Amino acid sequence: MSRKSRHELMYTGFTWIIIAVITFQTILKDIVLSTGGMYYPSLGIGFLFLVAVAIFTFSKTILIKKGVLFKDGLYISSRFLEIIFIHIAMVLLGIDKGAGIILIFLILITSLYKGRRFSLTLTGFAFLLNISLHILSIKESNAIMDDLGGLLPNIVLFYLALFLISILCSRFYSDSHESEQQNKKLFMELANRYDQVAVAREEIKSQNDKLKDTNYKLEDANKRLMTSLAELFTLQQITQAISSILDINELLKKVNDIIIGVMGVSGSTIIRYDEKRGRLKVHTTNITKRGGLITLNDNVNCEILIEALMDGNPIIESNANADKYPFIEDRGVKSLICVPLITKSQRFGLVLVEHKYLDAFDENNVRLLNIIGQQVGIAMENVELYQRMHELATVDSLTGVYNRLYFQDKFKEEFESAQKNKYELSVALLDIDHFKRFNDTYGHLFGDKVLKRIATIIKNSLRSGDIIARYGGEEFVMILPRAGIKEAYYKVERLRGHIAKTKIRDGEVASSVTVSFGVSSYPEFSSSESELLKMADDALYVAKNSGRNCVKVAGEAPTV
Repeated sequence: MSRKSRHELMYTGFTWIIIAVITFQTILKDIVLSTGGMYYPSLGIGFLFLVAVAIFTFSKTILIKKGVLFKDGLYISSRFLEIIFIHIAMVLLGIDKGAGIILIFLILITSLYKGRRFSLTLTGFAFLLNISLHILSIKESNAIMDDLGGLLPNIVLFYLALFLISILCSRFYSDSHESEQQNKKLFMELANRYDQVAVAREEIKSQNDKLKDTNYKLEDANKRLMTSLAELFTLQQITQAISSILDINELLKKVNDIIIGVMGVSGSTIIRYDEKRGRLKVHTTNITKRGGLITLNDNVNCEILIEALMDGNPIIESNANADKYPFIEDRGVKSLICVPLITKSQRFGLVLVEHKYLDAFDENNVRLLNIIGQQVGIAMENVELYQRMHELATVDSLTGVYNRLYFQDKFKEEFESAQKNKYELSVALLDIDHFKRFNDTYGHLFGDKVLKRIATIIKNSLRSGDIIARYGGEEFVMILPRAGIKEAYYKVERLRGHIAKTKIRDGEVASSVTVSFGVSSYPEFSSSESELLKMADDALYVAKNSGRNCVKVAGEAPTV
C-alpha cells in the first residue's frame, strides 16, 4: 500500500472518530431530553445526515483499499463532495468544531498530494460554500447583513488560515514531487547499470561453463531486485566493487562495508574457509572490542556454521542464544543471519551479520544477503582465475620465476622509483656456463632440470623486495632495489659460490654447474635504465671472457 493510501486511511479513520463522537453526543442529547420510559433514537435530519456521511466514508475506504480512489476524476469528485458534507455539518447542523477539524485535515492532505492549485481551488470553494450556506440558513432577509457582519471576520480568518496551510503544505508537495522525479531518474540510471552488469555476466557465462547454473540463479534473483530501489542500489555498489577490485582482501573489506551501510546491522563479519585444513577463520569484521573479537575467533568453528557452509543453506535466527551459537556469548547479539559464500565448484566461506534486537531480520534480508553472497562467491572465483591467468602471463612456466615481459615492466617501475626517491638500484645479469654442453651430453630434460634448480637457488637467496626473472635461454636477471654496487657484488658473489658447490642429479646422472655474473648500479655507473642494463650486460660479457664462474662489475676490464 502506498504512502498516499495510508495517509488517506488515517484521515478516514479520524473521520470515523468524529462521526462516532457526534453520534454519541446526539444520542446523549436525546436521552437527556427524553421524559422517561424506553429510549428510541431520533431519526431527525442530523441523524440521517450522519448515516449518509458514514455510508460515504465506508465506500471511500473500500475504494482506497482497492487502489482506485486516486484516479483524477474520482478523487476530485470525492473531495468536493466531502467539502459539501463538512459545510452542511458546520453551517446547517451546527457541528462546527468536529467538522472544522476534519476540514483542516482534508485541506492539509490535499495540499500534500495534489499541490497548490487544487488545494487553493478547494479552499476557495469551501469559503464560497460556507458564505452561501450561511445566507441560506438565515430566515429573514433583513437580518442577512447583520448576521454575516458578525460571522464574516471569523469565517475570513478561518479560511485565510486554510489558504496559508494550502500554500505551506503545497511546498512540501513540490519538494516531494521533485524528489520523486529525481528518484525515478536515479532508478532508471541504476536500471541501465543493472542491464550493463547483466550483459557482462552473460559474457562471463559464455566463457565459463562451470558457472552456468549459478549465473542463471543470480540473474533470476537480480530481476526480483528491480522491485526494490534500495536492493538495486546495493547490487550496483557490489557490482562496482567486483568489477574494479582484483584483490580478494580489498574486495571482502569493501563488501563488508557495503553490508553494514545498507542493512544497518550492529555487526558484520566475513569468514574464510581453509579447504586444506578444513577450518573457518575470521577474515574481515567491524567488531573492535577485544573481548567480543576473542569470543568470535575462538568459537567460529562451531558445528552450526560448518554445517551451513557444507550444506550451502543460509541461517536466520530471530532469538539467538549462546548454547546454539557459541560465538555470540556475552556479546549482546539477539538476531543473526549467516549465508555461505559458495559457487558450484568451491566453498569460500560465510557472511555473518548480527543485531542486538530480537526479530531484527526477515526473509527479504536473507534473500538480499544470499544474492550478495552468490555474487561475492563468483567474484572471488573470478579473482582467483584472474590471479592464475596473471601468473601464467608473467611467470616463466619452466623455472617458476618471472618472465622477460614482466621484468621489463617492473624494471622501468623500479628505476623511476629509484630516481624519484633517490636510492641506489643494482642489476645483475647471470649466464649458466657451458649450458649447451648439458643439453648435448645429458639431453634437454637434464638441461631443463639445471635451469629450474638454478632459478630455485637464486629465488631462495633474494630479499623480499628483490626480483628474479628469466632473461633468455640460460640467462637470468636480478633487480636489487636499495643496494649499491658493493652490496650487490658481495650478494651475487656468495650466490655464485653456493651454485658452484651444488651438484645437480637426475637418476644416476650428476653434474656440477657454474654461473657468470655481470653487475651494474644506478647512479654510480649509469644514469638511465637502458644504460644500467647495458652495462650489466657488458660486465657479464667480461666475466665470460675472463674464464667464467666469476662476478664482474660495470667498467671492469677483462682478466688476461
